[in-house]
Amino acid sequence: DASVPKDTTKLKGCEKATAAVLVKSEEMPKDAPWCRGFDFNKGIDYEMMFKSFLHHGFQATHFGLAVDQIQQMLKWRLSDEKFNPETDSDDLKDPQVRARTKCKIFFGFTSNMVSCGNREVIRYLLEHNLVSACVTTGGAIEEDIMKCFHHHYMGDFKLRGKDLRAKGLNRIGNLIVPNKNYCAFEDWLKPLLSDLLKEQQRVVKQKILIKRTVSKLNFETTSAGPTIVDDIEDIPSGTVILGVGDKIVAHLDSKGLQDLLAQEIKTKQDVKITISLPGEVWTPSRIIHRMGKKINNKDSCLYWAYKNNIPIFCPAITDGAVGDVVFFNSYREDGLIIDTAADIKRINEMAMNASKTGMLILGGGVVKHHICNANLMRNGADFSVFINTGQEFDGSDSGARPDEAISWGKIKIEAKPVKVYGDASLIFPLLVSQTFAKEVEAQKAKEAQNKTELKD
Repeated sequence: DASVPKDTTKLKGCEKATAAVLVKSEEMPKDAPWCRGFDFNKGIDYEMMFKSFLHHGFQATHFGLAVDQIQQMLKWRLSDEKFNPETDSDDLKDPQVRARTKCKIFFGFTSNMVSCGNREVIRYLLEHNLVSACVTTGGAIEEDIMKCFHHHYMGDFKLRGKDLRAKGLNRIGNLIVPNKNYCAFEDWLKPLLSDLLKEQQRVVKQKILIKRTVSKLNFETTSAGPTIVDDIEDIPSGTVILGVGDKIVAHLDSKGLQDLLAQEIKTKQDVKITISLPGEVWTPSRIIHRMGKKINNKDSCLYWAYKNNIPIFCPAITDGAVGDVVFFNSYREDGLIIDTAADIKRINEMAMNASKTGMLILGGGVVKHHICNANLMRNGADFSVFINTGQEFDGSDSGARPDEAISWGKIKIEAKPVKVYGDASLIFPLLVSQTFAKEVEAQKAKEAQNKTELKD
């Protein structure tokens, strides 16, 4: 009876039931959107059908809201907002700079997105330089390369594991990946790992420096010997000075070396030094960049990320076939170091230095949290779209709704994030067709128009 108006509580029988069921409605606002699906009597018009999703209800409406979020990511320019002396640096006063400053889009996807046909959709985004950075898992890295050599095949969810195992076939959902694909990947990766190890090691060489360059050198004393502090010409910081002329100087402290060099340039126009150059520091993103360069295949996501200098972060790069090859190769050539600390600094600073950020994340786990956590460093992303099937009842970050990320400061309080519940293998291509692909086609049309005007 609590839902029944007070003046009807004394009613009996049918009158009481009627009053309870037919509680008087409040009037809806005049501008309230109403639910209506697409009318196929008007013909097959996919453009209008997708537009109708916004008022279709349930996950179709969330799809429409996701389209709107991504369109905002793509359209935003710093010139949309007034110069703020408290947050904007002086170089951002220039109207042209503000017009060129875009939203940084952080794109995350789990490895199964590369296993399935979404690989080609992801490649499209990278080929057309539509995202600023990616975060993925180890499986995506290896499978993108493997698909350059051999195919994944269609299978069935119901195929029996023990039968496939006997045939050397691996099942990913309803896809089949033969073991030979992994063998081809190992054969391709092992020589690259050898190259990375060689480049990681220090190189000793001699250089002739002119007097002016010598006078600019700054040193610090380290256990390896006097070490250059700042990059100068083609000598990077971290370079150790082993010798000056015929003298060994590795035992000197920084002041002792400075004094010796000062004496040398009093009587000479140039000085011969022996240096130990620091080796390469290999982070997951730098290894992936190198892999993209080596594969040199336009079907590859890694190739286009390399071409457009889009970093692909993979904090769990060794969790999969890459890790397997690193493990087996360590018995032949031990010592390769993969530095994750430099990558976390790189992605966090990308977010911190961005004027506006957007997150588009397919799936959950490490890719979702890694992107969200980077955006925490700037007090939250401005635009966010999550696509996954995860539920929040178990407290997992994978299933958490965007509102939970707001509580952590990973999404801005005033933002309007969207989560679409569903399989990204179906949703993502449709979402790209209504957002990123339209951006590319619009740009092509603009370029064609400019060419026509130039001819005229």
